Amino acid sequence: MNTPIIISNTKTYIKTLKDFYKLQNEIWINLEKENYKYYVAVPSSLISTIKNEEYKAFEVGAQNYTGIENGAHTGSDTLVNILEAGARFIILGHSEVRAAGEDSFTVSQKVSTSLSSNIKTVLCVGEKERSILGDKYESDFATEIIKMLLESLNSVNKNDVHNLVIAYEPVWAIGASIPATPSIVMESVIIIRRELAKKFGIDAAKKIKIIYGGSVDETNAVEYIKQATCDGVLVGRASTDAKVFAKLINNLYANK
Repeated sequence: MNTPIIISNTKTYIKTLKDFYKLQNEIWINLEKENYKYYVAVPSSLISTIKNEEYKAFEVGAQNYTGIENGAHTGSDTLVNILEAGARFIILGHSEVRAAGEDSFTVSQKVSTSLSSNIKTVLCVGEKERSILGDKYESDFATEIIKMLLESLNSVNKNDVHNLVIAYEPVWAIGASIPATPSIVMESVIIIRRELAKKFGIDAAKKIKIIYGGSVDETNAVEYIKQATCDGVLVGRASTDAKVFAKLINNLYANK
């Protein structure tokens, strides 16, 4: 197993910078080795301040950006704004952003722009619901993933995919008491890898990492990578608990 991609999406769980610093310091204290690394996506207004702290354990990134050019767009953050603030990566197409109205065409434009700007871009895709009963629905779930994936990559140049990370994020598994099983995740990962190879060619597709997000914690993270053949994990609420997240990181590095 290669070095795992571990991404913390803090959303707006962290109320203040003081709380953020306390959390990251506690994570650092609980890491078993200093060379363990992870990524943290924070609200764009905090990127430059956090970056200036120069934490050794993680790189800071953005949870989204507004895909518009300069102009009369009050309250928006352009890609240039995000990059100049110091973001080292960007999460795009997250299910919560899509639920708020952002469609795959808009996501595609933003993914293409960020990749062409040579920044690590994490594209989230995943079905809303899934049932294990009957062949018809199983086919429907695959169709939904493929449609979202291809529409979200519609404008992407294959020469830029070395900075692309796909986060398989089934909506039904987010915050669920019973998370997706490794076998379910593996099935979806296989579908995604196959479609990436069809679109970009096998050589280009090999450069694209696929990670999993959806109720990831310190107990199941290793299984998603070992059994479901994921390259890493996207962690939400669990990444705001210092001991839980540090244990997750330690477990993944110990099993790489």
